Amino acid sequence: MRKVVSVGFLPAVAVLAILQGCSKPKECPKVVAPAVDDDHRPAAIEESYDCSIADSSDPMKQTWCEAKSLFNASTVADDPEAFGPFLKGFRQGINDGRRAEVSSVSREALEGQKEKPFEAGYRAGYNGMVMKLGIVEYDCRDGEQASEYKDRWCEAEDAYRVAGAGSSDNPFVKNRFIDGYMAGGRVALTVPTSMESFFSGENPEGKQSAIFKPEESEGLQGTTLAFYSGFDEGYKAMIASIRESINQVMEQMQIPNDMQMPEGLMPPLPDQGQ
Repeated sequence: MRKVVSVGFLPAVAVLAILQGCSKPKECPKVVAPAVDDDHRPAAIEESYDCSIADSSDPMKQTWCEAKSLFNASTVADDPEAFGPFLKGFRQGINDGRRAEVSSVSREALEGQKEKPFEAGYRAGYNGMVMKLGIVEYDCRDGEQASEYKDRWCEAEDAYRVAGAGSSDNPFVKNRFIDGYMAGGRVALTVPTSMESFFSGENPEGKQSAIFKPEESEGLQGTTLAFYSGFDEGYKAMIASIRESINQVMEQMQIPNDMQMPEGLMPPLPDQGQ
């Protein structure tokens, strides 16, 4: 039975060799599959859109046009072929940000080091997603532009690192923890400020619980878990701050001899040796 050879996917020189026949190894051409560079796949080159006409209904066009605009203003724009890996990185950065993943590329370009097209695109996509979601970030080591909100934000960031609620490099998880921390502190301020309320237990409650957690709270993960963890930390921190303030006020008051104060609130007796 004659064997049939499929020649549809072989190079022309190999097809001719098979049809003509070859008796010696040196006469037979070596068939090698063409190498494909992951950073220069033709898919990105084949894509082309008219960005003068906005179309938000087409996500491929939208990300392509956004990437093209950012690419033209980037440090890698001098190489037109670099747009392929830049686009690929841009879309990957957006996708990781959308899923609240930790950035796989440094979010700040290293000074004095030339950027790779993929990393430049990834950074642009990831940081762009952070901005679009309205995530506020501060450099707490920068003493400039101080504000009350920044002070509270940095306090919450410290609590986030101590609590170990997630990777400190994940802006999405950290932001939800800080949101929860701020909310917990605000709710703590609504608790009645009477002595009986603040000194009757570790976590005083008002007419209702501070926050309602889902019954399956043990299975919470990611940003949702970070919010509840932040709320608990912020609530406890505000209660402790209020207690400390009340104690300081009570220590400065002149208390009549016949007035009985709750245990633990009596100011220290003066030193008899002086």
